[in-house]
Amino acid sequence: MNSNYLHAVERVRWTGRRTRVTLLERMAELLRARALRLACLSIFVALSTCGHSIGSFAGTTDFTVQYSNYDAAAPNDTIVEAGIKIRNNTAAPIPLSSIVIRYWFTKNGATTVAPACWWWSSGCRRITLTTGTVSSTGADRYVQIGFTSAAGSLAAGATTQPIDLGIEFNTNVVETDDYSYGNQTTFSDSSRITVHDAGSAPTGGLRSGTPPSGSVSPPPAPISLTATASSASAISLSWAASSGATSYDVYRSTTSGFTPGTGSHIASGVTSTSHDSTGLAASTTYYYKVTALNAGGASAASNQASATTRAGSAVTAEFFDDFSYNGTSDANFTSWWSLRSWSGAPGVSGAAWLESNVSLVADPQSSTNKLMRLEASTSGTGATTSQAEVITNAQKFRFGTYAARIKFNDTPLSGTRFYADKPVETFFTLTEWAVGDPDYSEQDFEYMPNGGWGQGNTSTMWLTSWETSDVNVSSLVSANFNGFHTLVLHVTSTSISYYIDGVHRATHGSMYVPEVDQFIFFNLWYDELDAAKGSSRTYHEDVDWVYFAEDAILSSTEVDAKVANFRSSSIFRRDTVP
Repeated sequence: MNSNYLHAVERVRWTGRRTRVTLLERMAELLRARALRLACLSIFVALSTCGHSIGSFAGTTDFTVQYSNYDAAAPNDTIVEAGIKIRNNTAAPIPLSSIVIRYWFTKNGATTVAPACWWWSSGCRRITLTTGTVSSTGADRYVQIGFTSAAGSLAAGATTQPIDLGIEFNTNVVETDDYSYGNQTTFSDSSRITVHDAGSAPTGGLRSGTPPSGSVSPPPAPISLTATASSASAISLSWAASSGATSYDVYRSTTSGFTPGTGSHIASGVTSTSHDSTGLAASTTYYYKVTALNAGGASAASNQASATTRAGSAVTAEFFDDFSYNGTSDANFTSWWSLRSWSGAPGVSGAAWLESNVSLVADPQSSTNKLMRLEASTSGTGATTSQAEVITNAQKFRFGTYAARIKFNDTPLSGTRFYADKPVETFFTLTEWAVGDPDYSEQDFEYMPNGGWGQGNTSTMWLTSWETSDVNVSSLVSANFNGFHTLVLHVTSTSISYYIDGVHRATHGSMYVPEVDQFIFFNLWYDELDAAKGSSRTYHEDVDWVYFAEDAILSSTEVDAKVANFRSSSIFRRDTVP
């Protein structure tokens, strides 16, 4: 097998598009900063001259926002890209950390909204990005641009360099109905991108511009709800999007014609138009209804849909390995797994993939247990970088439940943590890779402890599903996942759902489900390196066990029970998948 990957290509698609500050602009900024420092040294200057005064500057003309649409030629794609500058109209310098900028938009049914700073002259590390929800004309979301204290102050009359704000969605959206949208390709004043006091309510603490107003009614009832039995213990639901909905609630009963209520409520806050109902009894008919919600309230219930779970055992074929081997040369290990030794993507150019970077180690939490360890080392160059990958020999996994218990690590096993290093710790599935192959598929859990792919230094879990080698959809969770976590992936004929420690994190639609059988993978690689640091450092991830149930959808709790039963019965490996 000789797999290749497109992750790195996908993540750097914006490289080279960012403008660069000129030498004259840099000199001007330095002169302004020097003048401000000199002013603040004088003991005769009033307090308000060197920073925010004790009172509030609250008003609507303290700043002017200038805006250029960097993506005006494509108002119906998967991104918003806005160039944003602000001018200080007051007579005093203002700390940037005391204000925030808000860009207002509608997400148009997208289930993923991912803001990113793609460039700023002072460095994106001095910018913070958050999202918020509103119910206004032309806006159900906003992205808030904040500043760290390291961003300094904006002098009286001064204008910031453009902030290149990106917002990525998991589907095409219509920008022209966004409150802050404009089609201008050169910078001009905008009153629809607003400036506020930091920490204020969405439309409060106004310092510039006019925020959106108004409210929306509850969304219409979802339509076209369908239910399909995917196993003896699971039913897959799907429905058409309800206009203006921000989430959905799902209800289930064994009685036809039921009225949705507390007793039948099984899921809330569902942001996709599909849901897997699991933990069901075999040969049983279940009835479902769905409601749509937004800030205006809940809709009426959808049509009723029903399905009967399959007969027999919930799991008829399964694969389990808890890696209780003497080493990677153990004949039992090599009969199931291969270690990568060939060069190529993903990872930094020139990096090697070494079989010796995979080992079996003692579990520090249990003296009777072992973990499979993957390591990746570097000294800041491709030539000094080595990575690790483990692959099932069998390509026979498609629909069902995939699961693994993995210990992710934020800090190196040895050496110093440099945030410019971007290691990627993974668990994923894929088919044999080939450019343009219509049957190519892949589903990824990718943890980046030092951030990356537009997320700065923020620890991020990426959940990505691929349909062909160049079409994919990603969801992200900006959170720290250092330590042990149970990852569960549900793959049905209609959807792909990702769970972390029993919490649903993303669902991707039917176009991304695999057409052919797949391999199971683990790997650890570097997307970027801190080339300025020449000391050696090694990252690692540990795998406790891996499990697959063919054509069965199991909850995280059910998977944990399966593994506990295997171990109590001294079953350390099992494969009944044909």
